[in-house]
Amino acid sequence: MAKKINKDGEKVADKPASKNKNKIIAVIVIAAIIGGGAYFLHKSDNTVDKAYSAIDGIPCETQEYSTFHIHAHLDAFVNGQHITVPQYIGIEDNTCLYWLHTHDTSGIMHIESPVQQNFTLGQFMDVWKSTSTGVPSGIPIIFVNGQEVSTSLDNTILHAHDEIAIVYGQAPPNIPSFYQFPEGL
Repeated sequence: MAKKINKDGEKVADKPASKNKNKIIAVIVIAAIIGGGAYFLHKSDNTVDKAYSAIDGIPCETQEYSTFHIHAHLDAFVNGQHITVPQYIGIEDNTCLYWLHTHDTSGIMHIESPVQQNFTLGQFMDVWKSTSTGVPSGIPIIFVNGQEVSTSLDNTILHAHDEIAIVYGQAPPNIPSFYQFPEGL
């Protein structure tokens, strides 16, 4: 190793490049990349720590989706009397929401999913049973857009702007056949 002379005129040895220093820097950079990637993946996970179980294959997630975003309206009757469809069906503690949910007592069902697929009235009713109260019991007569259908809850597909009425017991004198959705829904 060659010697250099410092400002006091003394001979000093060159310091060899520290290979260990370069290894430490490389390890720190790799750890930062891995840590950053793990943090990003954690933040981009939209499911809530499995605190709320999926219902009929529908998870409870932290965001609403627009990939498949439609609305249908539900009226429920028990022995001829209209009952209110509760607000916040499918919304858990303001931390997550199921792809099928309500925001208010209007009866509007929000179907907001990251995948386009058929959803059924049965799935909505199962979300209602699991996340709210006041679910009518029994097997209803189902009307879609004012017409009685022969499908079961599990086979009644929800379409955009359907007016659905479920009747338990005695039917009301008039079955709704149309719902005026607010502009933009």
